[in-house]
Amino acid sequence: MSKISQQDRLLGKSLERSDGRSKAEGKALYLRDMVLPDLTFAAVIRSSVPRARVKEIDKLSALQISGVIDVITAEDVEEFHPVSIFPNSPKIQRILTHTPQFVGDAVGAVVAESFELARKVADEIEIEFDELSSCLTIEESLLNEVVIHESMSDNLAGPVINHSNGNFEDTIGKCTYVFEGEYETQRQCAQTIEAMACVCDWSDQNLLRVWTHLDSMFHFRDSLAEILGLDADSVVVEPPEALGATFGLKNSIIASLEPLCAVLSRRVGRPVKLQLTPEESIFTTVSRHPSKIRLITGLDEEKKIVARKAEVLLDSGAYGWGYVVALSMLGKWVCLYPCEHLEFAATSVYTNHISGGAYRAVGTAQIHFAMESQIDEICKELNLDPLSFRLVNAAKVGDKLPMGTQIRSWGLKECLEEGAEIFKWDERKRRRPKILSNFETLRGTGMAIGMHHAGLTGLIPNPEGSKCEALIAEDGKFEFRVGVVEKGQGSVTTLEIVAAEVLAVDIEQVKIVNLGTSAVPFDYSGAEASRTTYVIGRAVADAAVKIREILDSSKKSPVELAGHSVIGEFVPRDNDPLPVIGAHFCEVEVDSVSGVVSVVRYVAAQDVGKIINLNGCLGQVEGGIHHGLGFALLEELEYEEGFPMNPNFMGYKVLMASDMPKIEVVLVENSDPDGGPFGAKGLGTPVMPAVAPAVANAIADAIGARICELPITPYKVMEVLVKEI
Repeated sequence: MSKISQQDRLLGKSLERSDGRSKAEGKALYLRDMVLPDLTFAAVIRSSVPRARVKEIDKLSALQISGVIDVITAEDVEEFHPVSIFPNSPKIQRILTHTPQFVGDAVGAVVAESFELARKVADEIEIEFDELSSCLTIEESLLNEVVIHESMSDNLAGPVINHSNGNFEDTIGKCTYVFEGEYETQRQCAQTIEAMACVCDWSDQNLLRVWTHLDSMFHFRDSLAEILGLDADSVVVEPPEALGATFGLKNSIIASLEPLCAVLSRRVGRPVKLQLTPEESIFTTVSRHPSKIRLITGLDEEKKIVARKAEVLLDSGAYGWGYVVALSMLGKWVCLYPCEHLEFAATSVYTNHISGGAYRAVGTAQIHFAMESQIDEICKELNLDPLSFRLVNAAKVGDKLPMGTQIRSWGLKECLEEGAEIFKWDERKRRRPKILSNFETLRGTGMAIGMHHAGLTGLIPNPEGSKCEALIAEDGKFEFRVGVVEKGQGSVTTLEIVAAEVLAVDIEQVKIVNLGTSAVPFDYSGAEASRTTYVIGRAVADAAVKIREILDSSKKSPVELAGHSVIGEFVPRDNDPLPVIGAHFCEVEVDSVSGVVSVVRYVAAQDVGKIINLNGCLGQVEGGIHHGLGFALLEELEYEEGFPMNPNFMGYKVLMASDMPKIEVVLVENSDPDGGPFGAKGLGTPVMPAVAPAVANAIADAIGARICELPITPYKVMEVLVKEI
């Protein structure tokens, strides 16, 4: 990247978002606002029981209703291929099914002249079920007394992972100190404010046009084409003008959304809009995998970690693929605290619940809660400073990642030191009030570190890399065509800054555009896995360098060179994704009467490599903290006997703006020369892993006991306080 090194002009500045004003003023058009000529509306008919066979759906009566155009059930879509949640996972979920596997599974669909009518008919249509025995816990599924999917011999959602190095059993027996703990995490939902929707137009039998919530246009295009038995070139995915966030919810195709909408459009010969209700977005799409984790950690007489063991159980829901999640866990668990002797075992099973899928920090959030909670327990038991202990035992520059890449850049020391200084970590004990009775507020502090990755190198079968087309427009401005989807993360502004910085022009001279899969260079993974700045940013920078070389060599103005275009490209040379680290510090107050926990102060120090878009960085950190605090304290999709108990915004609680603590963000710039443009790294996802354990550690400090199950609700806090009294 030496060609674009220069005095920073725009990097790290607070610049207005390209799309910010139209969104703030309510002028931006989202999917729900989208209208096409002759548009029809669809709604999904869903199972009301956890597991069953559909005996009959009364299509005939529904079709007699004025305004209803079509009603379809599973037999109408049997020609199409099933869907997989993750790349390389089994294709077991049908577009519509005869045998629903969770409450909310799709068994039919209605097309009508209005959304209200389609929804009403779908909700009221008569269905006769033959209910079947279900598996509602990990333990039940492991027994295999009921095998959920007829095409499988057991309930394993992927191969059992067994990874070992050295001799754990021999070493743990010789350890001076041994710590064991069991931890549980819950089913967390993305809770996007904009409910999922898509529009499909397959009225031309030779061309399917799709507008939808998504992370990657080309990934979606190829998956959808495979499901429908089409050539990829006959499917065009176009980004809506504005999209809300997905937080991983749309890393993959949702069977009862895009494929179903496309089939309905072909049947009625008109465009179809299929929009989910907020409730459907919560309990019928995908959630974070619930987990049960057992950790054993051994230390030698010098109090250094020498042996580690992890046993993981994952609930993958009806169609999830916990194997991929477990692999993500393994990578972070092995690398964050490397030692010679270790064992890791993970088993994932299907249950009759909502499918487990991608959600911010896939697998990493779960394993970090367990790992960083136990590290804190070790430090308390042995009277060790949590910062110093982590710095001694955690990964360092030169250590190897799972597939052999050496860590080049690792700002852990800076994150710990700068975060601790801002938080005044050394003064924390003096700030704690003396507790005189059981009716006072308890106060505690905690911290944790978190490691995640940017990019997907080595994690998926498709090669990692991005391309960008840059051209000089007639007015002398520069247009960069990319396959990245702007879904609220600020990627367009960030990429504009990169291009303008390289070209040494004002940001107003640069435009980042996404014209859909038919008009931009191929980019399989798009905005997945915090790769936008790292991978697509490098492709944009490469294209900008080439444009600048044309300008410099020709000695002509941009207007004179209008029409010239180049292709920028970046393919990571590493075998692993880019590692990203952070250190978080938290102060809580616990009401000893109600058990309510309030996070009153939060300091997050993140190694971003290089600040490109300052406002974007701050927003990503604050947003990640919001997700993490919800994971720690209150968010959970609860089930009782297979039925979701809180599948709406009234029941599924999230933190409001007034609930958020004072947040101080420390951005560490430990640049990676082979990372993103100017040495930048990813940021959106890597914020998440440290949050829940930092909060849990602060609560343990406040109440004097460890709660090992998320979320840490007032009820769980009071159970501990009552015992302590």
